[in-house]
Amino acid sequence: MSVAGDAAAKPKRFVSERGPFEIFANPEMSTGYTWEGVDVDKAVENWEIGRLAEKYGETAVREKLAEMLEALAGGMVITGLFCQGERDPETMRQLNPTGMSVAHIWIGPHFPLFSHSHPAHGDCLYFVTAGELVMGRRHLRAGSVFFLPNGHPYKYSGGPEGAEYLEIRAGPGIEGEPGMVIHEHSIDSIQRIIDQANAHRHEWHAPKEIGGTALREAEKLLRLGTRGGR
Repeated sequence: MSVAGDAAAKPKRFVSERGPFEIFANPEMSTGYTWEGVDVDKAVENWEIGRLAEKYGETAVREKLAEMLEALAGGMVITGLFCQGERDPETMRQLNPTGMSVAHIWIGPHFPLFSHSHPAHGDCLYFVTAGELVMGRRHLRAGSVFFLPNGHPYKYSGGPEGAEYLEIRAGPGIEGEPGMVIHEHSIDSIQRIIDQANAHRHEWHAPKEIGGTALREAEKLLRLGTRGGR
């Protein structure tokens, strides 16, 4: 075998099944809020709502979900940081079977995320970088991590200063499954989300840069310390 042929036969070093070495440097934070300015009726059209539809009727449920999205618009900003491969434009499902993706998410103070799951999107790891996420009785501050197996339902709300965190996904999830499944149990529970959003939306002001929540927290502590020293 020739030297060239021998070299070609050798596997490349440091190449994962997920892809080669890559750097995505210094991303800018998205300027658009999630669900702000979107057609909310179209947004909820493909969401799986089977259990709620059986109890209240599909039309009533989708109308209430659209109202919920209108109330939540302005409370969340998602910035894509890294993605290996393409996404399905309809479901946003990652098409690379071994690919990973990373997104930075900001949510405002007391932002109430509804109970849902993403069976089409793969396993997910969340890492809190600033502020606080509230999951039931748990208060997850900077450095906290939680792992969601594919399709696992979840919900949380922002703490008093909101939160910033990373969403790290691996794999494409289950082909043919919906991108969004709603797990709220009643129209009343959705209405409570709407009420909480409306009560706190005046507090939702996304930072201009990634990491801005930590700076706000530091400035608040500095002000408190200055007042205490007087």
